[in-house]
Amino acid sequence: MTIKKQTKILTILISAIPLICLLYIGLHQYFTSNSRYLINGSKKIEHFDEEILSHKDRNDLFNTLRLLPPSIQTCVVSSDNTIIFSTIEALKTNTTIHQNELWHFVMTTSDKYFYQFTSVNLSTTRVSIITRISRTKQDITKPKSIIIPIFIVMTTLVIICVILTILIFNNIFKSLVLIKNTTSQLAEGNLSTTIITNEKNIKQNEITSILLSLEKMRISLLEEQNRKNKFIMGISHDLRTPVSVIKGYIEAISDGVISDKKELSNALELIRCKTNQLDDMIDSLINFMKLNKNDIRESLYPSSITKIIKNFAKNSEISATVFKRTIITNVDIDEYEVPLNEQLILRAFENLFSNALRYTKNGDKIEINSYEKNKSLYLEIKDSGYGIAEKDLKYIFDMFYRGTNSRHEEGMGIGLAVVQNIINIHGWKISVDSKLNEGSCFRIEIPL
Repeated sequence: MTIKKQTKILTILISAIPLICLLYIGLHQYFTSNSRYLINGSKKIEHFDEEILSHKDRNDLFNTLRLLPPSIQTCVVSSDNTIIFSTIEALKTNTTIHQNELWHFVMTTSDKYFYQFTSVNLSTTRVSIITRISRTKQDITKPKSIIIPIFIVMTTLVIICVILTILIFNNIFKSLVLIKNTTSQLAEGNLSTTIITNEKNIKQNEITSILLSLEKMRISLLEEQNRKNKFIMGISHDLRTPVSVIKGYIEAISDGVISDKKELSNALELIRCKTNQLDDMIDSLINFMKLNKNDIRESLYPSSITKIIKNFAKNSEISATVFKRTIITNVDIDEYEVPLNEQLILRAFENLFSNALRYTKNGDKIEINSYEKNKSLYLEIKDSGYGIAEKDLKYIFDMFYRGTNSRHEEGMGIGLAVVQNIINIHGWKISVDSKLNEGSCFRIEIPL
């Protein structure tokens, strides 16, 4: 559970405590109010005709009766022997009863009830109030005490709030300690230790989500470190060969091993070729490193990708003819503009086409197809050449990697790495399908 959700629950519980207090006060006032002790039907007195009782007399009588508990049965008789109010079933309201009849009724029921007679002087008349209560054990309804239940509920809520508060702060504290230890390892350059070994064992919250990000960062840094080491090893390997040749011939010339004028000329020509090769390698590396700069992304501006693809296809037809390849172009797409760097895009396209020329032979077929699908524009450069071995497919975009069929060719193995880097800078995607001795198809997806 996230800290935000835990805090919401805690806030609700804390807010519930004063609400329960208010509820308790309201219920307590209700259960202890005099209105709960009114005799059933006593308010009907207010509706009597003023010829029987005046308004003031009704109010005085009502105030007198409302003090009686509900378990007491009551009968009010006026001075002219009229029953003006009664909760005794045998004595009906608005009937007349003489003193002898009333006394007889009391005597015949005195074995079951205790009677009490009270005379009340009102402003305009005098009334008699007869009250009775059963002689049997009374089941007097008393308002149930709500203090204990309310106290239990409030105490429970307070305990829950305290426990939840402890759990939240304990969760935050543990998460912060874990982040502290993790960042300390990263600060010391320790990238080999896994930050999170099992995500299921960690309580997910806003703080621990930072650990997931740190783990991704650690993996990225580790991969970058591995790429850096691989990069250095690749440079060392590829530069060592021409340097060794140059060094060997220079030593041979210096030691007088090569003294013949013709041999000396050949040696110097070889040194010049290897020097040019070194120069080309260094240029390639510098250009590749430039592609890693973020300022290239900022230099992208909307251009006609349709025009670029059509011009590329047209120029490829000329090159294919020169190299005696059969080329088929199918570029029938609408006009679209996307943010791009035209120079870099052409470099990527031409690199893929150069590979198609290099790894095919005379008469082989090369296809350039472009089409629109699912709000994306696709460019395919397909050939029927040597193809790529399945074991090489997942590595062909790696820096300095050279597949089985390319090892006899000159190069450093950074061409496809450059292509992928250019495509990634533009936010596009590149994929490849290939089978050995059946050809390859490089596919670029351009979101519209």
